[in-house]
Amino acid sequence: MRPMFDACSPSDGGTGLQRARGRVAVSLAGARLGQLAQSGCGRLMMPRTRGGPPLAVVLNTAGGLTSGDRFSVEAVLSEGARLSLSTQAAERIYRSIGGAATVENRLTIGRGCTLWWLPQETILFERGALRRRLEVDMAEDARFLGLEMLVLGRRAMGETVTAAHLADHWRIRRGGRLVQAEALRLEGDVTSLARAPALLDGARALGVMSCLAPGIEARLPQVRRVLAREDLRAAASGWEGRLVVRMLAPDLGPLKALAARLVGVLGAQLPPVWQI
Repeated sequence: MRPMFDACSPSDGGTGLQRARGRVAVSLAGARLGQLAQSGCGRLMMPRTRGGPPLAVVLNTAGGLTSGDRFSVEAVLSEGARLSLSTQAAERIYRSIGGAATVENRLTIGRGCTLWWLPQETILFERGALRRRLEVDMAEDARFLGLEMLVLGRRAMGETVTAAHLADHWRIRRGGRLVQAEALRLEGDVTSLARAPALLDGARALGVMSCLAPGIEARLPQVRRVLAREDLRAAASGWEGRLVVRMLAPDLGPLKALAARLVGVLGAQLPPVWQI
């Protein structure tokens, strides 16, 4: 598999400081493990689980990301393989002193394969800076469930984010055709963005869940019934083998609890490493 970048690169984003590099890669062909690679601060564990697909858990031993750090995850599934990918804990984006941290995730899902991309939340701290990209290439009959959750500081810790930088992009291709593109950008004065009615409107936690599978839009009524019972701002849409849910919450707890319920409605299982 082609690496995203050199895990031992000395590049420091212009800070003159030693930076963290991490990469993990896994491939499955049916029930067989093809490749498991890790380098730098990246680690990948595959604990034994009962029922459901195999579980792969990503760890960043650096304890978080800051300016100039780089991390990547690659997964390739073929021959009907199934996999659940999660993270051991929340990813923390700490204050940047020059340049952004970079995260690159690339998922390839072959014919008849299923992949659940269910990382725990990303916490963006004051003056944190992150460039993140998710690339998904899937076969027409493959199944994919993806989730990203972002928190602007931890309310319980009294943290407030007034300035930060985030550039987050999704690109999902099915049968070689682009079917979903997401782009989120926060920069500079986050306080005004968070208060704007047309943007976050006071929310400090947000999430996007996307499920692509043949006939998945039939579950839209179930998803909307779950959303109707929640005291959160959330909406769902479904069409042509796609179902997308967008969520805003005053804090992480309600957002993550809702995401956990939706995972089950969409036919997946919550990773046992999740902390709720």
